[in-house]
Amino acid sequence: MKKIITFKKVLNNEFIIKIIESFFGKVSFVLFTMLFSFVCTRLYGAEIFGQYTYAFSIVTLLMIFAKAGFDNSLIYYIPKYKDKYISLSFVVNVIISVILVLVANFFIDEWFVKLMLPLIWLVSMEQLFFGIYRANGNIKGFYFVNGFLAGLFKILLIILFYFVFDRNFLSIALAIYISFLLSNLIYFYQNKERFKKVIYDNGFLKYSFSLVLAAVMGVTMDKIDIIMLGTMKDMKSVGIYQIDVQVANIIFMILVIFDTVFGPQISKLYHSGKYKELQDLYVKSTRVLGLLSLISLIILIVFSKYILLLFGKEFVEGQMALILRGFGQFINVAVGSVWLMLAMTGNPKWHIYTNFIALTLNIILNYLLIPKYGVNGAAFATMTSMILVNIIGYILVCKVFKVRVYGIV
Repeated sequence: MKKIITFKKVLNNEFIIKIIESFFGKVSFVLFTMLFSFVCTRLYGAEIFGQYTYAFSIVTLLMIFAKAGFDNSLIYYIPKYKDKYISLSFVVNVIISVILVLVANFFIDEWFVKLMLPLIWLVSMEQLFFGIYRANGNIKGFYFVNGFLAGLFKILLIILFYFVFDRNFLSIALAIYISFLLSNLIYFYQNKERFKKVIYDNGFLKYSFSLVLAAVMGVTMDKIDIIMLGTMKDMKSVGIYQIDVQVANIIFMILVIFDTVFGPQISKLYHSGKYKELQDLYVKSTRVLGLLSLISLIILIVFSKYILLLFGKEFVEGQMALILRGFGQFINVAVGSVWLMLAMTGNPKWHIYTNFIALTLNIILNYLLIPKYGVNGAAFATMTSMILVNIIGYILVCKVFKVRVYGIV
């Protein structure tokens, strides 16, 4: 009887429910992303898939400037000011996106990258909507679109366009555009009542922009290996490496699922002055995350070759890169939501400094290792910088919040 009562209490816990919703939503997103990559590699091959990966990596990097930190600042401000700054965020997002697309066209030569540049606006706008859904606790609503409808639609489209346009990069690009347009239209329809008069606030913009530099360096650190591989090697290497990244990121998804709910929870506890609850939540959750990530890493190492064979024999040469990236993600997850803890409590500056150091190291290592070791060199460079930035973040959180997770700090 006591076990039944305890189980009911767990189910009635709002935080646990949101974690479960985030889990199923993110798992759905990851599955459809992997299925998308599987279909692309099987139909179009590693080189064309590499072109898409290279182009979308540049879009993702520039998108950070376009969203201008509004996705996280909305999570921080909505609990206090409701929908006050939503319209301002989207207006500034449009302006920055247009400027970025126009300027980027002057500096980029590859036609397939230029074709994808307008996605900067669509991808960044989706991230702003994600911030709204997270701040309002509607994780399920976002992931139904992002993790199911858009993913399914995108896969069906690349299969359809394969027969219409043959084995062509245009098929993938058109499918991506349509899926993002569909997603954002649905997000807007579901949240249209939140868009009101644009209210300019310098404090809101200043806080948002303070998050941009850290985010840019974080994404650059995540994407620089792909961009440098494309520049220093070839698109086939990019295609192979992207599969390694996606498979290794399955470990990272454990943390992403948790952070989707944990971010708004940090803000609420912090603004309510419930610091002890915040400390306990971080310690307990990080220990669970560490155990889950360790189990995931072991499974990944044991079955790495067979997983890569699913995408084709040419992808097996990325086995060592997959293991290296997997270990880096294990450390990333095992230390918990360190940078989210600092950002959501008004201390984003340390992330900027740490990311700058790690990014510099990453670029130097990629430059030295990619020419000789290819995808393995890129994986080692990113793993090293990833471990550095997360260990520093863990030490900072332990010192600032006076917590001990593993008894080593």
